[in-house]
Amino acid sequence: MTKGVLASATACAVLLLAGCGSSGGSTKSDSAPSTPRDQLVLAESEFPAGTKKMDIPQDKLQSTLTDLGDTMANTTITPADCKGPQVDVAAAAKDIMSKSTIALAATEDMTMYVDYVSSQVMDLSKMVDNYAKCPELKATSTANGQQVDATTTITKLAVPADLSGTDAIAYKTTGSSTVGDTQPMNRTTYEGYATVRGMTVGVRVSALTNTPDPTTFDKFFTAAVQKVQNAK
Repeated sequence: MTKGVLASATACAVLLLAGCGSSGGSTKSDSAPSTPRDQLVLAESEFPAGTKKMDIPQDKLQSTLTDLGDTMANTTITPADCKGPQVDVAAAAKDIMSKSTIALAATEDMTMYVDYVSSQVMDLSKMVDNYAKCPELKATSTANGQQVDATTTITKLAVPADLSGTDAIAYKTTGSSTVGDTQPMNRTTYEGYATVRGMTVGVRVSALTNTPDPTTFDKFFTAAVQKVQNAK
């Protein structure tokens, strides 16, 4: 379970980055916070109720990122024109994660909550274009000698009301994956990203069983962004 959680959490944090938009209810500043980056991610008590924070060393996250990048390079993507952007995303993810602090938490039914803060500002408009050009993808790869087939559909969402005017964007991703002859595994994911005070904030919520609650996602996204906005 630990290995699966690690891979899932890392993928949740970085494989899909997007953004565009400053927030009601916050004390805004344009300068970078003086608060250390590891104090800008959400504490366990700030994650949604019923979650338990998971402590995974940064070096293990980096190792998983490398594996994910290698997998993407050897994956067949349809439409074919979308492969280049996906490889670029994996490369950009590896770079931003080298300058990030990540906080992970999960419920007992393995709904994963990922919050990361990076000291690097991404050119989020490129990912907005990527989503617009490739809202539906099919991917075929090989893992442990078995073929893995996956489909993904991406839908743009309105950002939470309290983040209106913030450089922020949100998406819902629905997907299905099959390994060999097994039954398809379906997953719905909510993700949000913002550029705040010279930093990038990203959150993602993904469930192994039930569909994540959109209202909980909105509150989680808002809390993550406003913690950076309001930091000293």
